[in-house]
Amino acid sequence: MGEQPASGFFDGGFIIHAKLLIVAASWGLAWAAGRELALALPEAIVAWYRYAMTIPLFFIWLYFKERNSRSAKSAIYIPRGEIFWKIAWVSLFSTFLYQLLFMHGMARTAAGDASILITFNPAFTALLAIPLLNRKLSRNLVFGLIVGLAGVGIVTGWSPNTDIPMNQRLVGDFLIMCAAACWAVSTNLMKQILESDEIEDKPSPLAIVAWSSFFGWLLLTPLAAFDLITFGSGAIPDTVGWIWIFYLAAISTVLAYAWFADGVDKIGATASATYVYLVPFFGILSGVLLLDESIGLSFVIGFVLILIGVKLSQQASNEGNPA
Repeated sequence: MGEQPASGFFDGGFIIHAKLLIVAASWGLAWAAGRELALALPEAIVAWYRYAMTIPLFFIWLYFKERNSRSAKSAIYIPRGEIFWKIAWVSLFSTFLYQLLFMHGMARTAAGDASILITFNPAFTALLAIPLLNRKLSRNLVFGLIVGLAGVGIVTGWSPNTDIPMNQRLVGDFLIMCAAACWAVSTNLMKQILESDEIEDKPSPLAIVAWSSFFGWLLLTPLAAFDLITFGSGAIPDTVGWIWIFYLAAISTVLAYAWFADGVDKIGATASATYVYLVPFFGILSGVLLLDESIGLSFVIGFVLILIGVKLSQQASNEGNPA
């Protein structure tokens, strides 16, 4: 899916932009949902429940998307051989580790803080592209990382959410940053698969996401079983908990992925990605409205510095891409 030139603010039609705005809002609300669930249930089993709902939806979507193009082989892509292990590595970072770090982080820090910190993810992606994709290290990348980390430090050190003990919040923020790093690793591993010239039967991005979700869910199963045995009925959500889990699975994961992919197809990756920067706004807003969290000047300063750092890092990474 190549970039398409923009001819106006609503290039591609009003509906596609409205859908991307809803995607940003759904991802922002996911931070409040994660915080609510992390405070009510054991962390691993929440992630397990979420992907138990997510996986069937992904594979239904994959079936209808690929059944015609793959009619000569199978209705959906099935990873085999070396590609099986490549996707398994993606699942380790994108589903298993990311979800555990996300839930443990949300049990310890504010939704608004976390939604800003995760914005640093593209900078991690640019940094990790050096060893994983043979990109070059440049001064701009180093400078971008320093500026972005300064923003992270401000958000973490001067958060207005002082009702959460400082030492607990620091641990939570650190876990969220580790989650961002894991997602960055998985992003680069996916790029390795998609950019490889050695793979004959190459999977689509959706196939990678569907299978990595399934493999990651299998990895979560022993931990979820341990939670169920240890906490008993305390590991079973109430009605509100089930609603939040359904929201995370069906809305903020599957539907949001589908609509974001549609946006990339209609208006290009760059234009669609600009909506991602609205996620912290919705994350902070949902934290204030649903969790009684606070807003502070540190959020604005830290977010601006992170955005500058991310922009510099991405530019440096793009300049260092091999032809």
